[in-house]
Amino acid sequence: MGTYRSIGRTASGFLLLPLIALTIGQAASAAAPTARQHVRALKITVLSTMLADAGIGEWGFAALVEVDGKRILFDTGARPETVLANARELRIDLSDVEDVILSHNHADHTGGLVTLRREFQQRNPKALSRAHAGEGIFLSRVVPGNATERNGLLANKAAYEATGGQFILHAAPTELLPGVWLTGPVPRTYPEKNYPTGLRVKAPSGETDDTIPEDSSLVIATSQGLVVLTGCGHAGIVNTVDYARKAVEASPLLAVVGGMHTYSASDETLAWTAEKLKAAGLRHLLAAHCTGIEAAFRIRQLAGLSRKTAVVSAVGSSYSLDKGIDPRDLAR
Repeated sequence: MGTYRSIGRTASGFLLLPLIALTIGQAASAAAPTARQHVRALKITVLSTMLADAGIGEWGFAALVEVDGKRILFDTGARPETVLANARELRIDLSDVEDVILSHNHADHTGGLVTLRREFQQRNPKALSRAHAGEGIFLSRVVPGNATERNGLLANKAAYEATGGQFILHAAPTELLPGVWLTGPVPRTYPEKNYPTGLRVKAPSGETDDTIPEDSSLVIATSQGLVVLTGCGHAGIVNTVDYARKAVEASPLLAVVGGMHTYSASDETLAWTAEKLKAAGLRHLLAAHCTGIEAAFRIRQLAGLSRKTAVVSAVGSSYSLDKGIDPRDLAR
């Protein structure tokens, strides 16, 4: 996919070999960045989520990103075969997708990685051969008093690397394609707690509560505004959007696609979230996975969106720059 550009300090290093990382400045500077290159064509198609009127629904997430003739897979679903089966049913060929993004370590986002790599490398040795993730994704996670490893990706790490796949870790925002940015770990400016409790993470600095520090999202800069694609949004959707506007471009929020982990959020939290997203300029919401059905409708109402501009995602539903949201039949 070419050379990656990264913003921010790189003292901890990027695993980018044989690729090149070019540092161009601080991500979280006080002044918002000037406009960067914009994508011209964009389509995001959901391949794993709970609702399905075609294919298989599951507690998981995956989406195919098609941008200016390039394709990236964002997350890989929960069960090993779900994304593979859904892509086949939707007649989507993933054999030319060489880069996959893992938003965080949980098994419902990483479960299909090895299966997809093994399947498509038979036709294209480079298929899904590069897995991008935020720094910290391989940190050990445990329940206090129980030594059982809870990091959902560690069990598949060796198997993926045995196929020739490589993990590329990002400590700061990185431009993967012109106008397409991976946030890397997101600063927690606001006290959003969009993550499960009870796990501890074994970090180099010591053992702490697992806030899923590696949680990363994809940010696509367009002439109409920013499109933010999240897996679960464990860093907090408001934190993520705020960081995207600082690190990539200070533009209105055109769309949010993916999970926001608000399914159990209080009415007060949902009202605050909707207010912040509305203030950022949110125009489209394709709410998938752990957003929650009631939460999606509540945010839709409070953010002033409509049935056409905010829906609960189903397998095969999509968002595109030219057509907006295609909900398919179930969520129409």
